[in-house]
Amino acid sequence: MNLTKIYYAIEVSKTGSISKAAKKLYTSQPAISMAINDLERELGFKIFKRSNAGTQTTAKGLEYLIKCQDLIKKYKEIQRQYAPINKDANELSVSSQHFNFAVSAFMKLISLHKEQVFKFYLKETTSLDAIRNVENDYSEIAFIYINDSYKKAIFDLFREKSLNYTSIAQVIPHVFLNKDHPLANKEVISIESLYDYPMIIYEQDESEILPEEFITLPNHKQIIYTQDRGTSLGLISNTKAFNIGTGCIHPNSGYDNIKTIRLENPDNLSMDIGYVYKAQRRLSPLCKQYLSLIKKELVLCLPDF
Repeated sequence: MNLTKIYYAIEVSKTGSISKAAKKLYTSQPAISMAINDLERELGFKIFKRSNAGTQTTAKGLEYLIKCQDLIKKYKEIQRQYAPINKDANELSVSSQHFNFAVSAFMKLISLHKEQVFKFYLKETTSLDAIRNVENDYSEIAFIYINDSYKKAIFDLFREKSLNYTSIAQVIPHVFLNKDHPLANKEVISIESLYDYPMIIYEQDESEILPEEFITLPNHKQIIYTQDRGTSLGLISNTKAFNIGTGCIHPNSGYDNIKTIRLENPDNLSMDIGYVYKAQRRLSPLCKQYLSLIKKELVLCLPDF
């Protein structure tokens, strides 16, 4: 089984056209057609149904290509890990938990390079995926937070994976809510009072071993799971829902009616915000520039406490 043939077939399935796939892959239509014909002969079934309307994936072909995507992904991962680094000078890939300052710094970076050719990647994701992205060279750097409950375990993990971690801020738990919320005039919000309102939690891909929230509310009857920062902020802005987190929100976030208030903290919980990167690699000049912008934006986002 030839990986190139599978890769061609996946692109044809995505675009619905051999000509579009050929253009995207910088190869000829005959080369792709021949590869797909060979692959179909090897498999003994049709991956595509061809007609004047285009190239449609068959049900069995779609099932096969979905299973093959993991194979292609793993192949690319191995290439990234063991191939020489020939990255473009103006290419940067960043992963981050749902931090507002990471986005605002990214916007500043784009502005600084607006006259240049560049490839920038910003992936908002879970903490575990952000760490994996650095480990597997999907991202040069990842921004996460660490709390005391799993601090030792995660630093052991970093050592095992040959990853470095640098702290850039310490914060305590805050509640994100809108300015018209019934609790908006409190100086400190009690944990008990939050049970009257829906809680937003960032979903952690079937695992909450490294949650983004400082605390959970046991037996809370109204929980909203999201995976997107914009969705969460939109819900907070327009409903009585709340989220517990760092308290970091940028003044130019576009959500002027959202505020953060300290959560009562009898156990003196704290959160360390920092970034992860590969120990054996030097950060690129572009990454260092982004880090400098991150630190400036973070100052604007940090809550007073």
